[in-house]
Amino acid sequence: MRETAALSLDGRSTDALAGRPSRRLILLGLTATTGLVILATARLVDTSDLLGTVVDVLIRPELLLPFLAFYTLAFWLRAMAWQELLTTKGRTFDLFSILMASLSLNHLLPAKVGDAARVYLLTRRETTMGPAVVSTALARILDFASLLAIAAAGGFIAAGRAPGGAALLIPPVPVAGGAAALFLIASPWSERLVARLPAKGVAFARQCRSALRQAQGGPLVRAFLLTTVSWLLESVVLLVAARALGVDLSIAAAMAVTAFTLAFQAVQVTPGGLGVYEATMTGALATYGVDADTGLLLATSTHALKFLYSYAVGLPFLAREGAALLRSAGFTSFRGTLGNLRAASRLEIVAARLWNVLNEGKTFTPVFVLSVFLAVNVPHWAEGAFWLRALVALALTTPLFLTFYRFGFPLRLRAFLWVFLAASLVAFRFVDLTASAALLGAYVFFTVFLWGSLYYHLRIGTPLTNFTRFWRLVLENPDSTSGNFLEQVPKGLLLINLLQFVATADEVSAERVAAVLGLGLALGLASLLVHQWFFTWRPALPTSPTNVLEANGRAVCQRFIAIIIDGCRADRLEEARTPNIDRLRAEGTEFVDMRTVYPARTVTCFSSMLTGAPPKVHGMRSNFVPSLGVKCDSVFSLLRRHGRLGRLVGIAHLVDAFGEEDVKTVSAVMKNEEVDGALLRTAQRVLRHDAPDFLVLQFIRVDQTGHARGSYNRDYLDSIEATDALIGQLLDWLDEQGMLQDTTLLITADHGQGRGIGGHGHLGPGELNVPCIFWGAGVDRGRRFEEPRSIVDVAPTIAHFLGLPPPQQSVGRVLLPPGQRREPEEAPVVVVVPAHNEDGALPAVLAAIPSSEELGAPLRVVVVDDGSTDRTAEAARSMKAEVIVHERNRGLGAGLRSGLHRARDLGARAAVYLDADGEYDAREIPRVLAPILAGEADYVLGSRFRGTVEGMSLTRRVGNAALSAGLSLLAGRLISDGQTGFRAFSRRALEVAEIVHDYNYAQVLTLDLLRKGMRLAQVPVSYRRRTQGKSFIRYHQYLWKVVPAVVREVLSD
Repeated sequence: MRETAALSLDGRSTDALAGRPSRRLILLGLTATTGLVILATARLVDTSDLLGTVVDVLIRPELLLPFLAFYTLAFWLRAMAWQELLTTKGRTFDLFSILMASLSLNHLLPAKVGDAARVYLLTRRETTMGPAVVSTALARILDFASLLAIAAAGGFIAAGRAPGGAALLIPPVPVAGGAAALFLIASPWSERLVARLPAKGVAFARQCRSALRQAQGGPLVRAFLLTTVSWLLESVVLLVAARALGVDLSIAAAMAVTAFTLAFQAVQVTPGGLGVYEATMTGALATYGVDADTGLLLATSTHALKFLYSYAVGLPFLAREGAALLRSAGFTSFRGTLGNLRAASRLEIVAARLWNVLNEGKTFTPVFVLSVFLAVNVPHWAEGAFWLRALVALALTTPLFLTFYRFGFPLRLRAFLWVFLAASLVAFRFVDLTASAALLGAYVFFTVFLWGSLYYHLRIGTPLTNFTRFWRLVLENPDSTSGNFLEQVPKGLLLINLLQFVATADEVSAERVAAVLGLGLALGLASLLVHQWFFTWRPALPTSPTNVLEANGRAVCQRFIAIIIDGCRADRLEEARTPNIDRLRAEGTEFVDMRTVYPARTVTCFSSMLTGAPPKVHGMRSNFVPSLGVKCDSVFSLLRRHGRLGRLVGIAHLVDAFGEEDVKTVSAVMKNEEVDGALLRTAQRVLRHDAPDFLVLQFIRVDQTGHARGSYNRDYLDSIEATDALIGQLLDWLDEQGMLQDTTLLITADHGQGRGIGGHGHLGPGELNVPCIFWGAGVDRGRRFEEPRSIVDVAPTIAHFLGLPPPQQSVGRVLLPPGQRREPEEAPVVVVVPAHNEDGALPAVLAAIPSSEELGAPLRVVVVDDGSTDRTAEAARSMKAEVIVHERNRGLGAGLRSGLHRARDLGARAAVYLDADGEYDAREIPRVLAPILAGEADYVLGSRFRGTVEGMSLTRRVGNAALSAGLSLLAGRLISDGQTGFRAFSRRALEVAEIVHDYNYAQVLTLDLLRKGMRLAQVPVSYRRRTQGKSFIRYHQYLWKVVPAVVREVLSD
């Protein structure tokens, strides 16, 4: 009884399969073989000499130009020869393109994959499979016939014998075999064999027979002559390598050796015939007296030059042929169109993330500098000592890399980078001109040509000549991207020269190590102080949670639509002709001083806008997002918790913050004139099919125009006007669909744009202010507010309109309805008095506080009982003060924090902080408040040392002077009394003040407010040492706790 063959799951016999190696196994074998050949070659060849030879050819014009010209001409002649063999003549350039693509594939992949691709590409362009196979086979037979002729003739001319001796008899075998096969196919009696083939095989065989019968002598002879000349020209690669090595090799010998070597490349196992090529050429060179070591080096150098050529020249043609294949398959464009709406593909999402590594300045700097460093040191790669020095150089410059990652050096702070660069060059007296020139050249190529021309041409369709304008934009660009010339170049030059200073040294001495480390640490400290002193224009954000309004669970509107015009400057919007936005402005409520967040990057701003949280809370600190997803509650997650639905229609990089469930993407690879129309159509589809309660629609044409052409260009205004027309279309469509009623509309932007390439990030002019217009259900008509507001206010406002509480980590303020906004003249002055076991002194302090009539404003007194064990709270209540009780003693900093939060909740126009110990005279509150109420300051210090001091010990005087001096250094201005317990805050300072230390507040609060741009005033106050109770300050404990807190505050972002 016969056994049935075992069957695999797909029905095929596993017995049969067992006899065939799998494709994966074959690929693994080929890869392993290639790796072994490369390792063996590296062991046999001095790689430093190899790299030196290749670099020598590349940098010497008298060698490089002949190499490029004659090698390229050789392939062009082969394309002409191939054309002679085709029955339907194609364009020579198209055939040349196919040959280049085939060349690159043969050098990328094993087993001569390029030859198979050559046939396939020809069938997709010019002809059917049979003629393509026949013409390719004839071309290859002529190739090997001409190579044999050249090897024999050149060898006898050069040395009176052919290279390789009897080995030259091996290549004719496949030539003869191929010719015989073609002859048999063309012969009449082969029809019997053809008839036995499957149907498809019959058609293919008859196509081949027809093509062979059409082959004529004249074209074959012309093809043979052209092929022969092309192979003669290819010997130029060996000649230039020999010249670079100083090897005396005649032209005839070079021709013979090249032909002999290539004749053995009929079958390739490894990419480019690695191993066989080197062995064959080394043996052939030995025929002409070249020793084995030199011959192997010369062969390897020649092959390396061909590999470089196949990648540098062949890969662009491979891309061209790939694009042609996609077009023939019906894929008309890599860009989406209005007629072919496409969501952002996975490839586009990943590509956007990779691009942001190069686009964001902080990540670009290390990637770019280290790439240039490796490139300029290619000749040293084979030296083990170089890699050791390179690692040492990297370790020594790490503090500087970290400094440049931590600090952005925006706008005028860039001047310090140039000062740092000049100082380091003077101190080290070292400049690597080659590395510096390479860095500058690579930077210009990347920003001006690759980014400014090619990237924008491929992505949004700008002309390839955009570089003629883009270079000027790069020079004046002030943002945080890699396109900021005045920031990136000094960073790059400083780092590359320090790396070279260590890596190229004969010996890395202790003095050299100390110098580089010292410079890095000095620049780190200088950067810290420069940013603390001068970087004060970042928009400060509130620090306390959103004050929840009484919504009673009732929504103000049925649907909320936020239209975000990405990159739209508020001032340029005013200049543009925007009838639709103008109507919404007239019929709605406008906030004319709406401000973005820092850094003003798209993902950062959208995240703050839709969470109500600062960047340090939601985690999206730039467009480069190493950890996906906002780290806090958003409007989308809020809606989901309450059984509601939110959607965002935008481009790929917003997926990084909000995920693919909430973001419906449109491909950004689309003509700039069409992308907003595609976003609008997608939004309409989402509104119709998903019916979300909340929709965000991102328009990006304005932003992309600003980046590609500049925000001061007329094209920028044209884009704003085109976006306005689309907003009009959306309004009309909503009205037609019956969706406009009970809908609230918001028109705003994530950020503006500055000078240069539409820069945004460091908050130059034009970046900070964005438009903000509310219209529709629940919005007052014709209202206009000029007080500064932030885009973090958008999230709690949206939640309020939808009848929901704000997102959990929101710090924004609900902007509307105006009826719930307290006017400044109605807002109180709040006096905050933190106290711990002060029932003896507190009543007198509270009694001395001036009345509302004396202050000219409503007055509220808030006492924070910080875990007192006496009757402090009762004493405060007896004086009609509001009391906040801490169950345990948390510290003076925590007490003041609670008091300031309460002042914010009360809507205070100003707040005064006063110690509860009676050492300060509460009757002087009007003096401390005066700069605040006059609008001259945001933060006032009552200075004891500018007034009168009674009873202070010398020790305390010295301690106060020392601490104030240290605070003055960190703050960059003279502060006469940094530890005073008598201070005042404006409404703006109240909103943004942040105390990061519970034990004490004095220094950290001052540093925090000054860094946030608060205006400081110092007024004289009187001081008298306390007469009862005990101070909480113990000097050793104070220093032990406060100094680390100050360091943490200075290092905080």
